[in-house]
Order: sequence, then C-alpha cells, then structure tokens
Amino acid sequence: MDYASADKIIGDIKTGTILPVYVLHGAEPFYIDQVTSYIEANLLTEAEKAFNQSILYGREIDPKQVQDHARQFPMMAQRRLVILKEAQAMRDLKGLGTYIATPSPQTVLVIAHMKKIDGRIKWVKDAKKSAAVGVMMSEPVPEYKLNKWISNYVRTQKMKITPDATEMLAQYLGTDLKKVTNEIAKVKVNLPEGSTIDVAAVEKYIGISRDFDVFALLKAMSNGDTARVHQITYNLEDNAKVQPIQKIIPGMANYFERTLIVAQHFKKDDNTLSSMIGAYSSHVKEYRSMARRYGYKGLIKIYELIVEADAQSKGVERRRPDGLLKELIGKILLCQQAA
Repeated sequence: MDYASADKIIGDIKTGTILPVYVLHGAEPFYIDQVTSYIEANLLTEAEKAFNQSILYGREIDPKQVQDHARQFPMMAQRRLVILKEAQAMRDLKGLGTYIATPSPQTVLVIAHMKKIDGRIKWVKDAKKSAAVGVMMSEPVPEYKLNKWISNYVRTQKMKITPDATEMLAQYLGTDLKKVTNEIAKVKVNLPEGSTIDVAAVEKYIGISRDFDVFALLKAMSNGDTARVHQITYNLEDNAKVQPIQKIIPGMANYFERTLIVAQHFKKDDNTLSSMIGAYSSHVKEYRSMARRYGYKGLIKIYELIVEADAQSKGVERRRPDGLLKELIGKILLCQQAA
C-alpha cells in the first residue's frame, strides 16, 4: 500500500472511513500536526473526550503503557482516541508493532513521529500492508515547488496572492511550512475574506520591507546597480536585529541555486525555466540577467562563498557575524568582474 497523504486521511475521516491506527512520520512536522490536530478536534465530542481521550508523550511513556491505554473500552462513546505525540522520543518504538498487528477496533491510535522511520523495518512494512493502518510520510516541500505550495495554501484560506508576494514569502521564509502558514495567518486576520495578498500586505502585516531587504539586494545585483547594492547592504548591516544575516543567507542561497539552473539551461524558453526553478515566468528575466552577468563559473564561486558565509554566521571560524554581509557582497561583486 502506498503512503497516504494528509488530505486523503482527513478526507476519509470526513466521509466516515476511520482506521484503528494512524502512523504519521517524516521530516516535515506541518502535515503530521495537521492530521493530528484534525483528529483530536473532530473524532470525539467535548463530552466524550473526558473519559475516552488520552494524549501521551513519547519521552514519558513506554510501548506497554500505550497499549494499555489503547486496549481500554470506551465509556459512553463509540470509540476511544489515543494520541502518542513526539513518538520519536520513545524508547523501543518497535514494541508497538504487536499492537499495530492486532489493534483494538474500538480505539483510534495516532502515532505522531516527527522524524522519518525506516520503511524497511518489519513493523513498518507490516503496517503499510494492513487495511487497519493508515501510514503517512510527511516530506518537506522542495524549494522549487514552494511558490506553488504557497499559492495553493492561500487558496484553501479563501484568499488569493500575487506572484510578487508569493516570491517574497518563499524567499524570506523558506520551506518551513509552519512558519509560512503562521505568517499567512497574520495577513489573513487583517484582511476581508476573498482578499488578495499583495506585497504591500506582506510588508504591513508580516514586516518584510521590500526597499531594503534581500530581494531588493538581489534585484540590484541582477541589474548591475552597484551603488544600490552597497546602499542596501549597509542598511541591512545597520539593522541586523530586524534582518539578521542568518535569515538573509538562506534567501541568497535559494536565489543563486535557481540562477545556476538558469545558467545551465539558458537557451530554454521562459515557461520551461519557470517550471524548472519553481518561479513565476515573469521573474525568469531577472534570473537570466543574473546568470548573464556572472556566468556559470562565477555563480559556482558565489555559491561557495555563500556556504562559507553561512558557516561563519553560525560561529565557525568567526566569533561574531558583524561585517560578514559586507564582506560577502564585496566578494560576490568581484565574481562579476571576473565572470
């Protein structure tokens, strides 16, 4: 049996297909939290929860205790609900394999494991084969798919978002879906239902400034506007508490990864490149300009510089990150001259 998706599990529960066991695991906590929260909120009424719901934590419990909770009979309700949170912290998780093989039909056991479980382990393979068990592997969204993910998520919130605002969120927030959805929630609460999230809304309600941020910096670099590059760099350094370099570097790394792909496939049309790098076709021109200005070898060197600066920003071979951004940008501009 293939892994189930969060949408599939929630959709099935809505239509009355409820399984005795759900094994939710993977490196992306967003979907695990989404399914767990939905089950916790919807499976039992508030009155039923008092006697029939157990919330357990992996670091505080062992497999036998989990089974003891799951084998209890429901009281004045159709079923019991047992949720094992932070299952990755529990010793001897395989001890649940016996229960998963023959689960109680009167209990729903949710195992929320915030790390990927090796699918070759016997009890996991058995769980995937069982009609009584739903297994979901929650994987991170690749960077090239993040723009589309943000657009789709905003649509589920009964709103729309402009391409520029989508790009802004993707570059600034990265692939941490919990962070992305939390920031979108800040905008949603301030706008009427059905509104369109634009750059102005992102700037106002999330606090990302487009005048002096990493996006403006990269655009100026793409245009070859050295004076503007230095102006933005100095502003970022002076306001490091608001936009620390640890937030700036991931956005730069993502941008230059995309630029490298464009440089490798420069002759392809804009729509093809848009699909390859996960950016809107209207933004491909900027990536082309950057690729043309620095060249493939220059871009390779830039990426190496960004990786080095990332390590230094975290204390590797450098005590403080002060001045690090100025040094990095200066070295990048030299790559332009050498390209």
